[in-house]
Parts: sequence; C-alpha cells; structure tokens
Amino acid sequence: MALSHERPRPWHGRAPGRVNLIGEHVDYLGGVVLPAAIDRHTRVTGRPAHDWSIESDIGGGFKYLRAIGIELSSPPQAVVVESDIPPGSGLSSSAALLVAIAVGLHPELDGVDAALACQRAEQRATGVHVGVMDQFASALGRRGHALLLDCSTLEYQAVVFPDEIVIAVIDSGEHRSLADTPYNERRHEAEAGVPKRMRHVESEIARVHSFVEALRERRFERLGVLLKESHQSLRDDFEVSTPTVDALVEKAWAINGCLGARIMGAGFGGSILALIERGSGPRFAEAMGREVIFCATADGAYVHKAKAI
Repeated sequence: MALSHERPRPWHGRAPGRVNLIGEHVDYLGGVVLPAAIDRHTRVTGRPAHDWSIESDIGGGFKYLRAIGIELSSPPQAVVVESDIPPGSGLSSSAALLVAIAVGLHPELDGVDAALACQRAEQRATGVHVGVMDQFASALGRRGHALLLDCSTLEYQAVVFPDEIVIAVIDSGEHRSLADTPYNERRHEAEAGVPKRMRHVESEIARVHSFVEALRERRFERLGVLLKESHQSLRDDFEVSTPTVDALVEKAWAINGCLGARIMGAGFGGSILALIERGSGPRFAEAMGREVIFCATADGAYVHKAKAI
C-alpha cells in the first residue's frame, strides 16, 4: 500500500476580545459582571506538528498555547496568530488567543466548558488567579448585547446594548504584566474580607444590577453616574488605579457627549472605558488627544451553539 505524503490538514479558530462594562474585581469572588464581546478578533491557524510552536505578537503566546494544549489534551501543534486586538490594551488579547485556539481544536465543545478550560490555561500560563469573565465573554458574547454573568453559578443572560451608545477604549500608556502587580494581593485581601476591599466588591455588585436596570429602561445618564461611581470605588477602596489613569478618566468625564468613564480591567495602568453618544466619536477623540478604539459588540466564538439566552 502506498504511503500518503499529504501534509496534516490545518484548522482555524477565531475569537473576539472583550470590554467589561461594569463589575470589576468581583468575578473571582463569585459576583455578577457585565462584559461584552467586541469587534476586535484574534485569528489562529494551526496544524499537527512534531513540537509545539507559535508565531504571535501576543506576549507569552507560547505559554498560552502549551497551557491550553494541556487542558485540552492536544498533541503538539504549530500555530500562526493574527490579531487586531492591541496587546496590553485591556481588551483581553490573552483570553481571545486561548478561546481562538480552543474553538479551532475543539469546535464541538460546550462554550461554558471551553471558557473554563481557557481560564485554567491562563492561570497555568501566568500564575495569576484570573476569574472566568474574560474567557466567558470571548466564548459566549452575543452581538448587540452585553452578557450578564453570575460567576458563582455561571448562569448568564443577554442584555440588549443600545445602538445609540458607542464603546470607547483609551490606552493609558501604562502597560504591565499582572504577575508584576499587586493583583493577586488585592484578590487575597478581598477573599480574606478586608473591609475596604469588600466595600468595593459589595457596592460594585449592586452597581452591576443598577446598570442592567438602567440599560433596560434606557436611562443613559444613569449609566454614566454608575461608571463614575465604579471608578471612584476602584480608585479609593480597591486601590488599583494610577494618577495617569485617574487624569484620563477625569478628562473623559468633562467631554461633551461622554456619558461616563472608568478604569477597566485589572488596573495598575492599562485602559479606560468610556461610553459616548453615537456621533460624538470624532469630537471625543480630538478632546482626549490620543488614540481611541471605538468598539461594537460581537458574537463570541461558541455563541452559535450556545443555549438560548
């Protein structure tokens, strides 16, 4: 019988980045969060190989690849990555990479199971005890919606995100690896019930519910108030902001057409999130005086097979 000399067939995966509208530093404590997948994506192409390899601009890409390979019990793969998610921008380029690889290798997985595998992989790769929000949004986000997720039960539901509002993300210019920040220390303090940290957690969870109510009632000014309160809590009670970030947030607050803004993500630099009225984007970017990433909501990698929500 003649031997086949065909090269192993390639596989492809694609997953979006995410923003977290509100609900910061509560996911790993079993709180509720409100992320949204966005129209910035990571695309991967891979094929079986003798050894693991990756071509990627995402820092630590090889560690992420190996970690998700271990979680999915995959043989070695050679992977090439393309992404329009700026690394370090707070849009979860790492979660998008993991979910893109997972959906490429195992598109038949349940989306929740895939998100949990990607969460474990990120923890394995970085040593940072991240929550499940980023991976969940990248896997199961839905276009035109935010995703209200209970991180203790993994129950979730889609919440309509209005067309009149545009999501804006502004890079502070302060980039950091979470492993080099007090992220784990803040988490341990919150888990231990340190009063100042818990004041943020409890008030932030209440703000998530209020934010969802305001979205459903189309009370856009209320959304801005809640974003401002969230930033103040993250700055003063959870202490994850920086003077540079605070200055950017306050600058955004003062711009006509901006509903509200806050630090987004783990903190200690990174990006700020602002919600602005549609049509005010050019004015907002000019007033900020730096690059602004305008985002729309998008479908997650596994949403096509998700249960009805």
